[in-house]
Amino acid sequence: MAELLREPDQVKVFILYLLDKIGYPLNYTDVASIIIRDGLVDYFNFVECFQSLLKQELVEGKKGEDEIVDLDNFRPDDESVMFYVTKKGRIIAEGLAEDLLMAAVREKSYISAMRHLSLEKRGAVIDHSCERDGDGYIFHCTIKDRDGMALKLSLRADTYNQVRRMEMNFEDKPDVVLRGITALVTGNVNYLFEN
Repeated sequence: MAELLREPDQVKVFILYLLDKIGYPLNYTDVASIIIRDGLVDYFNFVECFQSLLKQELVEGKKGEDEIVDLDNFRPDDESVMFYVTKKGRIIAEGLAEDLLMAAVREKSYISAMRHLSLEKRGAVIDHSCERDGDGYIFHCTIKDRDGMALKLSLRADTYNQVRRMEMNFEDKPDVVLRGITALVTGNVNYLFEN
């Protein structure tokens, strides 16, 4: 995807929107990765706009539960500093995202960011089970994260081998299963084949 966001206000709203939508603090490396990974924003624009958001107190960094980071002494390689959108930043993200960012950009960037961030980082709880149903089996799987239910699915399998493959694939790659189902039901099937 070509770089689309060049105006500082667009880049700032984009950063606020994604951080707010993700809903939990991220370290600097993860923030930079999700913002620049699709080519909508170049690294230098990201750095400049992110610093501006920090100075305007629309984004804050914390170490631990309460220690707010002094921006003059912040090092980007310090993985213990976690950044989040402040209340004021959230209001701006909610109010301006629709006006300054196209819906397709918002949706694709959020999906891409969630693909980048592991289910583990999102605090996801993954569960599955299977039960006999006549001549076949019913496979049940769920993914719950901090926002609530992300996936709840029941599928019929005709054979034990088929239900066992479902279990193994879900255990091994629950994020891929979630992404695939999301892509299918949103009609974005090409998303399944993207890297």
